[in-house]
Amino acid sequence: MTTTGKESITLMLTATTGPLTTTTTEPSSTITTTTTTTESSTTTTTETSTTTTTEPSSTITTTTTTIESSTTTTTESSTITTTEPSTTPPVLISLDSIDEVIYGIHGTKINQDSQASQSGESHNQYHPSAPPANACDGDTSTKYLHFGWCQSDQWEVYCGLDTGFYLELKRGASLVTGLQICTANDRESRDPLTVSLEGSNQSGSSLTLGSSWNLIYNGPSGLETDPGRLTCGIMQLINNSIQYKSYRFLVTSKRDIENSVQYSELKLFGY
Repeated sequence: MTTTGKESITLMLTATTGPLTTTTTEPSSTITTTTTTTESSTTTTTETSTTTTTEPSSTITTTTTTIESSTTTTTESSTITTTEPSTTPPVLISLDSIDEVIYGIHGTKINQDSQASQSGESHNQYHPSAPPANACDGDTSTKYLHFGWCQSDQWEVYCGLDTGFYLELKRGASLVTGLQICTANDRESRDPLTVSLEGSNQSGSSLTLGSSWNLIYNGPSGLETDPGRLTCGIMQLINNSIQYKSYRFLVTSKRDIENSVQYSELKLFGY
């Protein structure tokens, strides 16, 4: 008789991966993800009892094999934290100008040279009682009135067009993202309907040159529906990402046939 004794083989494999932390930051959010994974595997193999018996007339062989397997896999935990940035609404920008000078202009189109205006009641003049500074004083009871291509006793659809003003901000470079225009005390037919706004980082006499200006808005005034007298229209949002220290405002159309264009305030919003 030959007997092979019991053999036992045990194989244990344990793999643990430690915590994995990934942090991703995007312009609008911060995402933090933590993942933990544990894998455990145990395999037991037992081989027993191999017996060979030889008798004069027979041979008997018996083999018994037992295999046991145990596997434990994966534990995951995930944490996500999202932080949205705070947003600050645009604020009213002071239109106080350097040397307290605001330059009235006429016969001026976008990207073209500015033509200086004087007070009076004739062609290319603004009314003596309604100078350009009134459009920037924060007071809707005052107004800026310009005759443009006409004189006070002339009534045409083009009177007052291509007029406006420019200034250099005392506060320095500012980012403008919105504008609002307020009506004057009378004559809704004089209300601006389409306007433009240009920005520049030039100063002094360079601001008379059209090449100094960059267009940042050209569109509705926000007064398409008459809001009433001495009232501000709808704010017009501007897609702009550049700061400028000087701004030029022009009126390109008005509500109806009149001898001039007038408005009480131009308000700029931004940062």
